[in-house]
Amino acid sequence: MFVWDEVKRRKVVKEHKVDFALLVDVFDDAYGVYFEDVEHSTADETRFNLIGISANYGLIYVTFTFENDEIRLITARKAEKWMETEYEQYKT
Repeated sequence: MFVWDEVKRRKVVKEHKVDFALLVDVFDDAYGVYFEDVEHSTADETRFNLIGISANYGLIYVTFTFENDEIRLITARKAEKWMETEYEQYKT
């Protein structure tokens, strides 16, 4: 199950033109690249990043964490060039 803060979702829609509700299929991408977000993790919360394909947005970058038995989406945006390169490198 996916959860998010509604105020944050609206901010991401406004700033990045990406809606959390329409990107959860990115977690189904067999070639998705996952890595820990060491820079933004804390002792209380480990954050992760995912670069993957969403049917609605193409290649996107998502930051999330695990909260209980749920995936909490933190932010998302369309992939930048370095993210595309990273995705393609791991895909092959």
